[in-house]
Amino acid sequence: MNAATTGSRGSRVLAALRREDHPARIALVILALYLLSRLGLIAVGSLTRQTLGDGVAEPLANLFCRWDCDWYLQVQRSGYSTASLENGPGMTNYSFFPLLPLLARGVGALGLDALHALLLTTNLCFIAALFYVQRYAVLVGLSLQASLIAVALLCFTPQSYVFSAGITESLFLLLLVMAMYHLRRRHYLVSGLAGALLSAARPNGFFFLLFALAWLVQEFGPRVFLQPWRRPEAFVPVVLAPLGLLLFWSWCFYATGDAFAQQTTIRQGWGWAADLPWRVMANHLQQGGPSRFWAICSLVAAVVSLGLLRLRLYAEFALCAGLFGLFWISLISNAMLRYCIVLFPLWLVLAHALDRRPLATAATLASFGLLGGWLMVAWTLGAYVSL
Repeated sequence: MNAATTGSRGSRVLAALRREDHPARIALVILALYLLSRLGLIAVGSLTRQTLGDGVAEPLANLFCRWDCDWYLQVQRSGYSTASLENGPGMTNYSFFPLLPLLARGVGALGLDALHALLLTTNLCFIAALFYVQRYAVLVGLSLQASLIAVALLCFTPQSYVFSAGITESLFLLLLVMAMYHLRRRHYLVSGLAGALLSAARPNGFFFLLFALAWLVQEFGPRVFLQPWRRPEAFVPVVLAPLGLLLFWSWCFYATGDAFAQQTTIRQGWGWAADLPWRVMANHLQQGGPSRFWAICSLVAAVVSLGLLRLRLYAEFALCAGLFGLFWISLISNAMLRYCIVLFPLWLVLAHALDRRPLATAATLASFGLLGGWLMVAWTLGAYVSL
């Protein structure tokens, strides 16, 4: 191969990369947004530890291991146990679903310690989820620019540190967008397998069924349920989606004699209970402090989800509506915000609204960055509002 041929190929590659829709260029933008947002979080966290911390030096990885991370590490290292890790009686690691620690244990086989394996797992899941979200946005009709705005919103949203932490948000996001994307592409088996894994990652992963059922009605009409034998392949995701949850229940029954050990421990150990959503939300708003903050965030997210109807993303709206209903019946208000930010269809609505509006996009990302920085300070210091 001579120099002229090599130069010609190099010129073609550079010319292709100048195209906005070139896959390599899109990949570079997504990776740049991921790295920029993570470096910002690390900078804020490190500065917070130096100026407001207790002065005790700790590894950088510990910055992203707060709250539930210790529970997942316990499952990852030694499996499930009825022994309590901390605090009062009744708190056991059966409250936490098995998929994330199992994946992290597999990554740890490469020679990493438990914490670094867990954090590598969650960050790889987040990167993969960003690529899927970008493709999903284009699939449902958003422009290329809007699809990248959606990725940016996910990277810089307040509480986006949870996507790099040793908890399940990034894994849940990845499996949710995978299941929905492949169902829309009519890759029924892949969608079903992603849905099954989703319900093994977190119990609310079961709600993917709302999207699957609504999509079937939207695509084939309600009569599809009266004659399922005409399109049996379309029901594969519906059949497979609960499998992860059923397997975990089976394991709990085998290990403890209580198939619903997860619900038992969160009720007895954490005191979680349910009530009518309007009464729960009124109570959170009246309490003030973190409870009011989380409740307002979830209400704002619910209002944003109405934009899915304007985009005619009815199946996505059904999913979000069902999950908001689930969030709002809990008497414990914490985690409402991080439960909302994994609902990536919300970011599609905002991205569509910001498309071709550079000043509004910049202002939104700047606002997210400021609030996200404040929450990162709270996360670093272990403040309750950060979770």
